[in-house]
This record gives sequence, structure tokens and C-alpha cells, in this order.
Amino acid sequence: MRRFVRMVVFFVIATIIATTSFAFTFQGAVDRQSHSTSPRSLRQLISSFHLDSTEETTKDAAARTRRSFLQESFVTVTVAGITNAAFPANAFDGGVGGLGKTKPQTGVKFFGDGSGPIQNDKGIVTAEIQSISGKPILVSFQTPWPLLTSSGLEARDLRNSESAFIQVVSMPKNDWRDKKVFEQLLLDSVLASTGKFGMYGQPYNVQVKPFKTSNDVDGSIAQQQLFSVTFTTLTPAMRESERKAMIQCKQIDTDTLVLLVAGTTAARFPSNEGVLGDVVNSFQAAKAPESKLR
Repeated sequence: MRRFVRMVVFFVIATIIATTSFAFTFQGAVDRQSHSTSPRSLRQLISSFHLDSTEETTKDAAARTRRSFLQESFVTVTVAGITNAAFPANAFDGGVGGLGKTKPQTGVKFFGDGSGPIQNDKGIVTAEIQSISGKPILVSFQTPWPLLTSSGLEARDLRNSESAFIQVVSMPKNDWRDKKVFEQLLLDSVLASTGKFGMYGQPYNVQVKPFKTSNDVDGSIAQQQLFSVTFTTLTPAMRESERKAMIQCKQIDTDTLVLLVAGTTAARFPSNEGVLGDVVNSFQAAKAPESKLR
């Protein structure tokens, strides 16, 4: 019995000490610490709470302690929330970070079910795509890089910056073989803000150079033409990237121009020019026989 009484007395004394020690004046401490909201200042805020010298009953002290606890919890959660709400380091890297960006518009539409791209063990990519008027076109090219499964028709070196992709555009009114006309065609498609290289700002410093072909020598009208193009584009971090590409063009009927664009960074182009040249020279595009069966 005596032991039980001692335990009760000890419990009552401990309760009084606990409730009294948590009684403090909250506003005064906040005023003293209002210049800082860091986690460290919060600890200083809690440690600076002074004991209330007024005598309170156990009931009043408990009620005051609850209010103080709720106030303390609110401040703790608020400060912690502000501290933890900092944006990830790369969330808006370079101002945009790719947020809200859509897939580039390459103009590639596959002709129907079963006409999607395939790549054999020799790296030859084949597909049946639509012309501007919706007619079937068979395209193929050979590349040492794997075919991507994303939308469009593209193969890419997954470790480096080399890639090759198909772009389908409407035939311009003027002769597309003309340097200035072709440059504008690129600015409206591949190098547009919705194009493959314009996702983070339209490329600039564009320079187009046509390669002479056998058709240029004999004076006949070429249905294909090879160009080289250099330009400056922006990375997701909004850094400039000098790039160079080789573009093989194939005219299909009178309304469609199919481009194979193979390129890399300007720094890597000299060591990969042979590979890129092989890719664009392997490009084939031709009208597919039309049939009611698809």
C-alpha cells in the first residue's frame, strides 16, 4: 500500500512538473526569432520558450499546454513544409527542363496496321509510311544504331549523339533543290520549334550546303539531292550545342519530300562522317503499289 501511495505521489509530481515546464509565452519567443525561419532557428525558438511564472491549476495548465503544443506543431509543420518544398535541382534546369514538351513533329504516319518499322540483323530499317496525300511509300535505310520504339522513324546511338530519322514534308512551291528554298524548308520542319532540333528554342546559325550529284552534271532534273547542314541548337539545360547533319532528300510524286537526316555534334562529326555518309547513301524511298488490302 505504501509503495502504491509513493507511486501515485510520484506520478502527480511528475505530471505537475511536465505541465508547468511546457507552459510558455509563445508570442514573445516568435517576435524574438521572427528574423529567421530555418530549421536551426526553429530549434532556437523552441529552446527559448521561458517558463510562465504565474500559478495555474492543473486543469488550466493542461489546457494551455495543449494550445502551446498545437501552436508549436503548426509552426514545425509549416517550416518543415517550406524547407522540404524546395524544387529539385534539375526540375527547371535551364529554364524549361523539358516540362510540358510534346514529341517532335516529323510528319511520319505509318500506312496501316503491320506497316510499322522493323530492323533486321544487318541494321536495315524498313517501313511503309504515308505521303502527304495519304498514298503508301516504302522507305528503308541501314544504320549501326538500334531502332527506337518512340513515335516516328528513328535510330540512335544510345551512348553518343549520333542519330538518323525520317522527316516527311510538303513539296515547296519553288524548286526545293535551291539552297535558300531548302534552308527555309528546314526552318519550317526539322529546325522548327516543333521539330526534332527545336524543342528548346529554334536553332540558329543555320548554314546549308548542297552536294553535287551526277544529275547536276548531265543537266537532268534530280529526284533526290544530298545536303549538309550546320546549326546551333539548345540543350534541355539551355546550353548551346553545335551540330552538323547530312540530309538525303527523295521526291515522291509532286506533293511529298522525304528526308533522311543523319547527324551528330560538330565535335564528333569528323570522326563519324564516314558512318553518317553510309547511312544517308543507303536511304531508299519509293511509291508502294496501291491495293485495297492493307
